[in-house]
Amino acid sequence: MARALVVYESLFGDARAIAHAIAEGLSPRLQVDVVAAAEAPAEIGPDVDLLVVGGPNHAFSMPRPSTRRGAVEQYGARIDDPDRGLHEWLESVRPAGSAPRAAAFDTRSDHPKLVVKLDHAARTEEKLLRGLGLSLLAPAEHFFVTDAQGPLADGEEERARQWGARLADLVVEGSPPS
Repeated sequence: MARALVVYESLFGDARAIAHAIAEGLSPRLQVDVVAAAEAPAEIGPDVDLLVVGGPNHAFSMPRPSTRRGAVEQYGARIDDPDRGLHEWLESVRPAGSAPRAAAFDTRSDHPKLVVKLDHAARTEEKLLRGLGLSLLAPAEHFFVTDAQGPLADGEEERARQWGARLADLVVEGSPPS
C-alpha cells in the first residue's frame, strides 16, 4: 500500500484539525502518518509516496519565529518552540531516495477580501516543496477560518476529507504532476 506523510504547523488548532481530516480522506487508499512540523523527521523516507504540508497564513505568509512569538504574546497561543515550525522544517528536510509527490494547504480568513489576496502561506509552501525537488500532485488548497484564532468555517473539515480522498486517488491512479 502506498504511504503518505502529512506535516502541519498549527497556532490555534485549526491547521491541525485540517491535517487530520486530510489524513482521514487519504486513509482508505494510503497508509498515513500525521505529524507536527516540530516533531517531523529530518528525512522523508523512501517509502513515502505523497507528502502533504500545511499551516496557517500568519502575517500574510507562513509563520516565522517573530510571528509565532507574537501569537503567544498577543493571543495566548501555545507553541513549545517558536523558533521551529513548518517553514524551518521545509528548509532543512531532505528526501531519502526518490522524491515523493507533494501537495500543500493553508488555513486563512475569508475576509477582508484584500487580505485574502495577500495571504501567501500555501504559495510559499509550494515554492519550498519544489525547491526540494518534489513535484506537486495538485494545486494548493485553502481552508477557511472565521477569525484569526478560529474556529474553522462550517464544512471545512469535510472539504479537507474530500480533498484528501482526491489526492489519494491521484496517487493510486498515477496522475501526472500539475
